Amino acid sequence: MLANLRDYMADSPVLFTLSRKIIELNFVKEKRLLRSILDLESPKITLDIGCGTGEFAPLFARHDYTGIDISPRYIEYAAARRPKGKFRVMDATNLEFADNSFDCVLIMGVLHHLGDDEVEKVLAEAKRVTRPGGTISITEDAHIDDLKNWFVRLVQKFDKGDGIRTPAEYMKIFGRLFRVTGQRQFRSGGSIYFSVVATK
Repeated sequence: MLANLRDYMADSPVLFTLSRKIIELNFVKEKRLLRSILDLESPKITLDIGCGTGEFAPLFARHDYTGIDISPRYIEYAAARRPKGKFRVMDATNLEFADNSFDCVLIMGVLHHLGDDEVEKVLAEAKRVTRPGGTISITEDAHIDDLKNWFVRLVQKFDKGDGIRTPAEYMKIFGRLFRVTGQRQFRSGGSIYFSVVATK
């Protein structure tokens, strides 16, 4: 019953956005994190992989921002409501951009929907399109027992992503591709996140 409701809400950009805003307290912590680790004031060329409905696009108003997502519905919704930025339907395992195209690459809440092989493909593509010395910010739903409460357990139980990993499991994958320069863990409403900043 709840799984059917989850799938129904996920299929609707409006309901998905509303439910995530409620569950994650309007993404206040996620947005604070991005402001603290990325230079949002200087002109940069930024790619948001798995941008969904474009929730984080307004943060990048001074950047040349491109958001991609596999869902045409989400991209259509984002393009209609976010006046700044470009939005494209695209498979993150096969990015349609040239090597070294972006100063910043953002991946938020995407990888826990994928198996290890797909995660490695997405990360390899993210690395390929990032310029030398560029920044890659990855924030993913994580299993961190010290941060769990009943609400988090409920949210994670019904998350559409079957690949929620521990920080150690994420780092085993990330460390093969990137030089990780920072790590954070935090709870945002009903979600727990493990976040890394990495360079190419």
